[in-house]
Amino acid sequence: MQQLITQTEYDECLLGYHITDCAVRTSEYFHFIARHTEQSETASVISEHTVSKLEVGFYLDESLGDRLGTQGLGDFESPLIGASVQPVAQVVCVAASGKVYSRGSDIEEFESEIPWDHKKGPSRGSIHRIRMIHGRLYVVGSGHTVCRRRGVNDWESLCFDLPVMTRADFDDVNRSDNMAFVDIDGFNHEDLYAIAGKGRIWHCDGKQWKQVPFPSNMFLHSICCAGDGEVYIGAQSGTVFRGRGQRWEMISRGDMSLPFKDMVWHADRVWCTSDYGLWQIDGKRVVPADVRSEIKVCAGNLSAAEGVLLMAGVHGAAFHDGRDWQVIFNKLDMES
Repeated sequence: MQQLITQTEYDECLLGYHITDCAVRTSEYFHFIARHTEQSETASVISEHTVSKLEVGFYLDESLGDRLGTQGLGDFESPLIGASVQPVAQVVCVAASGKVYSRGSDIEEFESEIPWDHKKGPSRGSIHRIRMIHGRLYVVGSGHTVCRRRGVNDWESLCFDLPVMTRADFDDVNRSDNMAFVDIDGFNHEDLYAIAGKGRIWHCDGKQWKQVPFPSNMFLHSICCAGDGEVYIGAQSGTVFRGRGQRWEMISRGDMSLPFKDMVWHADRVWCTSDYGLWQIDGKRVVPADVRSEIKVCAGNLSAAEGVLLMAGVHGAAFHDGRDWQVIFNKLDMES
């Protein structure tokens, strides 16, 4: 099976690590978070910061043998990765604590942490997801954290009128979970949806947030504002809801052991993934994607931009260019 990096590149940059997040920066620049596998197996919540993590860049326009680059992320806890086009084209890594590393457009630096203020934001708690929406990078997290990146060391709070966590919320796991945003997407910057906890959906018109009535108290995990004008929401066990505004319906009741971690729009359809596979939404059906076995093993995380769908996980990485899939690397082959 042809792969897009050499054995030497893999051994120097990825051996002993596995992918935990990915992002499409351009149609030829892809980026990953890689986590040290052996250290991860013995780490606890307290020692999470000691686990080695890397930001790994893959550059398709470079010659074979010179396509990977890495940057150590020091004591970043549970880092996530995203990309932005505006105001500058960059790849950005954000730790759960709000630490930031960015590079691109002749800039490469560890930035100041996202400012914390439990009432005003930009951060009100730990960071759970970062995502590019219409070229801009958005961050969501606990305590109704929502903010948008305006540039280097510049984060704009979008918390607006969202409820602020009280002492009672901190002391009650269910109440705090229902205020912890786990994903965000939007049709534009004035039409955003964020999800949290048990059936909590909020909509923002660019100036204020309103909670949206939802017909379920299932735990919500992922969201996609799709190109067909509908919002798709991945709930527990792989259940999927579709709707918009006040109108929602369950289109597929799941019986999976894992929910969908990521849902994205690419090639005129919604794609969904977990560590166990890749699916597509066909009308009101969630069906396994018809892909080769060497592609399926790369399941885990999705990112889509500039007509490219990137998938990466524990066993490798692959991308779809709108016509066909290509394997970047398959860990099982590289370490056999």
